[in-house]
Amino acid sequence: MKKDSDLKWSDLKKSLQKADEKELINIIRDLYRYSEDNRRYLLARCIDREEAAGVMEEYREIIKNEFFPKKGYGELLYSVAEKAISDYSEASGDFAGKMELMLTYVENGVKYTKEYGDIDEEFYDKIYEMLEQFRALLKTPEGKPLYTGFKQRLLKVRDDSEEIAWGFGDAVDILVDDIEEFFEEEERDS
Repeated sequence: MKKDSDLKWSDLKKSLQKADEKELINIIRDLYRYSEDNRRYLLARCIDREEAAGVMEEYREIIKNEFFPKKGYGELLYSVAEKAISDYSEASGDFAGKMELMLTYVENGVKYTKEYGDIDEEFYDKIYEMLEQFRALLKTPEGKPLYTGFKQRLLKVRDDSEEIAWGFGDAVDILVDDIEEFFEEEERDS
């Protein structure tokens, strides 16, 4: 008899393939009930896109809560906010939703520093890195059609970042200018 630590995906897969539909649904129901993370994952993964807007909002709230918790002051755990983005993306496969959450992260970072003043270098690095990733995705074939929907928010991020310390405002300005130039060039070329 194998110990739990010796069991692999292939062992589980064999058992699941033997199960009937009702058993599989019961297993999924139990996973759904087991944890909030499982519930969000299953909803993002399995629910119809039109019904999934509420699911993405739950992930958005996780991000916002790291910057602005409903009660008290948060610890601002970047890993929690970043995990919300990757969990949503992996579960749903929703590219536009992932980008939406990435920009939400950046917007809340800018709002946070405007609210609380100068933060440390790690903070600005994390927000800037997310904006860089956002920019890279926006320039992909899948991202290009989304630009018009994000343009005003990006311009607001740039404006709100003006005069923020550690060269952050200047760096954001350069990134947003790069995005604008890229899409102006795309427009001229088409």
